[in-house]
Amino acid sequence: MRLLILLLLAASAFAQSGFYLKPGDRVVFYGDSITDQRLYTTFVETFVRTRFPALDVSFVHSGWGGDRVTGGGGGIVDLRLKRDVQAYQPTVVTIMLGMNDGRYRPFNQETYNWYTTGYDILVKQLKALVPGARITAIRPSPYDEVTRAPMAGGGYNPVLVKFGDFLKEYAAKVADSDGLFVADLNAPVVAMLEKAHAANPEVAARIIPDRVHPGASGHLIMAAALLTDWGAPAAVAEVEIDASARKVLAANNTTVANLSGAQGLVWTQLDKALPMPVDRNDAPTALAVDSAGFTRSLNRETLKVAGLAPGHYALRIDGLQVKVFTAADLAAGLDLTALPTPMLKQANEVHALMRRRSDVHQARWRTVEVPLASDNAQKTAAAIEALDALDAELDAKVRAAAQPKSRAYELVPVPAEAAAVPAGFTPIFNGKDLTGWHVSTTNHHGATPDWKVEGGVLTGMQNPPGKGGILLTDRKYRNFEVYAEINPDWGCDGGLFLRSSEKGEAYQVLLDFREKGTLFGVYGERLPGVVTWQYPEWRTHWKENDWNAVRARIEGDIPRVTVWINGTQVTSWSDTSNHSIGGALDGMIAVQVHGGTQIWKEGGRHRFRNLAVRELP
Repeated sequence: MRLLILLLLAASAFAQSGFYLKPGDRVVFYGDSITDQRLYTTFVETFVRTRFPALDVSFVHSGWGGDRVTGGGGGIVDLRLKRDVQAYQPTVVTIMLGMNDGRYRPFNQETYNWYTTGYDILVKQLKALVPGARITAIRPSPYDEVTRAPMAGGGYNPVLVKFGDFLKEYAAKVADSDGLFVADLNAPVVAMLEKAHAANPEVAARIIPDRVHPGASGHLIMAAALLTDWGAPAAVAEVEIDASARKVLAANNTTVANLSGAQGLVWTQLDKALPMPVDRNDAPTALAVDSAGFTRSLNRETLKVAGLAPGHYALRIDGLQVKVFTAADLAAGLDLTALPTPMLKQANEVHALMRRRSDVHQARWRTVEVPLASDNAQKTAAAIEALDALDAELDAKVRAAAQPKSRAYELVPVPAEAAAVPAGFTPIFNGKDLTGWHVSTTNHHGATPDWKVEGGVLTGMQNPPGKGGILLTDRKYRNFEVYAEINPDWGCDGGLFLRSSEKGEAYQVLLDFREKGTLFGVYGERLPGVVTWQYPEWRTHWKENDWNAVRARIEGDIPRVTVWINGTQVTSWSDTSNHSIGGALDGMIAVQVHGGTQIWKEGGRHRFRNLAVRELP
C-alpha cells in the first residue's frame, strides 16, 4: 500500500511538473551515427535518473552510423523500425536524421525532396508500428561552420537548418491527436559554439572535432537542448540560510533540518535530486557549459549563507571538505555544481553505471542479435536473454544509485591560511595537536624526533641531535593525493612518505633541502628495486624563505607518482612493478626528520601546515 501511494504521488508530481516524460514511458532514441555515439542520449538518461529518481522511465539507444531517412548500414528503414524500435514497444520515440541525408554538399532541391518524402514515410510507418507513441522529431545537430570556415557554395549547416524548418512545418500539419513534438538541437549548439569561439577558438574547435560528431562537451549541450524543449526543470536544490538568525529562508527541491551552531553552522539536508555529472576538468566541457549557460538553465544547485561573522569557513559535507570560503563568498552564494561534492561524486557513479548498462545493450544488439540473425545458432536466443537480464540488473543498480541521500553539512571557522587547501581535499592535520598521527617506534632513523604544533604549524626537529624518525597518519590510504605546505630550514633533509609501512618503508617524495640535495623527486625508502628519480631544476619553482605548496599523487597497483610544486607539475614517475613490502597496495602518509649529523642542521626544523588528502577511486 505504501509503495502504491508513493507511485501515485510521483505520478501526480510529474503530471504537474510539465516535463515531457511520464511514469511508465519507454524511450527509444532513433538516429544516425551521432545518436549511435550514445552520448547525448546517455546524458539525457542520466539527467532523468538523477533529477527524477522516482520516475519509472526506461531507455533504449537505437542509433546506427550512416543512417538516412531510408535506412542504412543497419538495414532499410522498414527493418530498422521493426527490429530496433517496435520490438521495444516504446511510448516515446526520438528521431534525429539529416546529417547524412544532405550528402555533405550545399542545398540541392532533389536531395531536399528525398529527405522530406522519406521522413513522411518513416513517420507514417512508425505510427502504424507503435500506435500512440509520442514522437519527438529532432532538428539535426549542426555541421560546425562556426569554428571553421563554411563549406563553399553556401555552407552545409544551412541545409540542416532547412531540414529542421521542414520538421517544424511538417509537425504543424499532422492532424491526428498524437502529433509530432519538435526539438531543436541545432540553434542552441550553434549559439554555444559562437560564444565559445569568441572566448577560446582553440578549445572551441574541439567541441565538434570533425565538424560532424561532437565530443562529450557538444553532446552535453545537445542533451540540454532536448531536455529544455521537453520542459526539464532547472533546479537541483537551492538553499538560503540566515546564519545570524539560525533560520532557513528558502529550500527549493530539498529539505533542510537540524540547523544549529555556535560560531559556524551544521545542518542536515535531503535533496530530491542530484546534479548532472559535468566534468569541468575537461577544457571543452567547461567552455561549452559556460558558453551555453547550462548551469543556470538546467543544473542549479546553490547554497547561500548570510549573517556569518567575517572570516573563513570550511564547507564540509559528510565529513569531507569541499572548499574554504569567506563569509562574503557564502553570502553571495555558491554554485555547488562547480565543486567536488559528495553529490557530484554520486552522480558520476550513476552515469558510469548507466554507461555500462548502455554498453551491455549495445553488445546484445550489435554483437549478438544483428550479426547472428541468420546463423540459426542454438544459443543465440539464450545469449540475448542473458544480456537482457544483465541489462535489467544494471538498470536496477542505476536507479538505486540515483536515490538521494541525507547529507551532513558543516561550515567550520578556519584560519585564513586554510583557504589555500585545494577544493576537495580534507585536512588530516587539525593545526592544534597530533590527533590522527603517531610517531613510528620502529623507523630506522630513530623513534624520538621532536614533533610540535605551534601556531597551526607542524614542526619536526632532531632531538637528540642526530636522531630522526617519521610521523605517520593513523589511517592507511590507497590511491590518493596529499597536499602540504612546507617551509624547511636550509640544511634539513626530510621527505613526504606515500603508502608507508609502520617502519617507514615507502615511496618518498624527496624534501632534501640541503647542499647537493634535491626536492620533489621520487625515492624508494627501504624499497629494494626502486630506481630513484631526481628533479634537479626544483629551484626554478621554489620560493625562498616562504611557504611552498606541494601536491603529490600516488595511484595504481603498479604505483604512479605525480608531484606539483606551487601549482606546476614537476614529476611524473612510474615504477616498473609494485616494490612495496609484501606487495602492499595501501599505506600511511608520513613526514620525516632524517637521522644523521651530516644531513640535518643542528637545531634546524622542517615545517608543515595545511596537510590535507583527497582519496581517488
